[in-house]
Amino acid sequence: MRNLNSLIALLALSLSPVLVACTADSDDATSDSSDDSTAAGKFDLWQASDAQWHFHLKSGNGSILLTSEAYSSRTAAINGVLATTGNGIDPNQYQVVAATNGDVLHLVAGNNEIISFSQVYSTKSSATRAITSCVHAVTSYLDKRESITTGARVEIAQGASGQYHFNFDAANGQIVLSSESYTTEAAAFNGAMAVQTDGQNAANYALLQNTAGGYYFTVTALNGQVISTSQQYTTKAAAQSAIKAVIALLPKISVL
Repeated sequence: MRNLNSLIALLALSLSPVLVACTADSDDATSDSSDDSTAAGKFDLWQASDAQWHFHLKSGNGSILLTSEAYSSRTAAINGVLATTGNGIDPNQYQVVAATNGDVLHLVAGNNEIISFSQVYSTKSSATRAITSCVHAVTSYLDKRESITTGARVEIAQGASGQYHFNFDAANGQIVLSSESYTTEAAAFNGAMAVQTDGQNAANYALLQNTAGGYYFTVTALNGQVISTSQQYTTKAAAQSAIKAVIALLPKISVL
């Protein structure tokens, strides 16, 4: 699977007539910088002062390429990110649209709904050329995620039933926390983000004993819901040590 997204994107770019017709101009330069080529794209997810959620697609050097609409929940915003990764590798899913004082780039879904949009470019060719940067940012982001198969990480997986769940893995690859099942991938990502945030507070852990005499712990969100459960430990001391290790581990892991 590694680099498959890049290969698909390169093929699509080579067949895309709108990019072949693109000409270079001096303003609004959006072609990939050296940082873009060597660093993976990234997503920036945040909540504004009005409690609405948003995301940016950024290039490898941190430049904002696409901005989302406002979402009422973090899960909805994450779903927008997943829609961007699902559609953003295809240059044909981008539309250059005339705007006041220039042109903007829209990334659209299969139903033609706008997922995210760019800044205003002063020329149509600049907006068109930005498609290449957007495709590169999305494909490099996906390639980087797919390449992380060892070490401390979050894994989002879909089971045979179609439900999603997440695992937090320690640096040695051992699963330290697992989730319940979620109906959507976005909800599983949201749950993992809740663990990363709320799991840094020791007060959100409960140390429990099972019927066989072993020990395990849970992480509880601010709303009181249990959002992940640890593996089983033979002694209480081992479970307590594991809690401290997880608290130290969570800030070092990138969920999205």
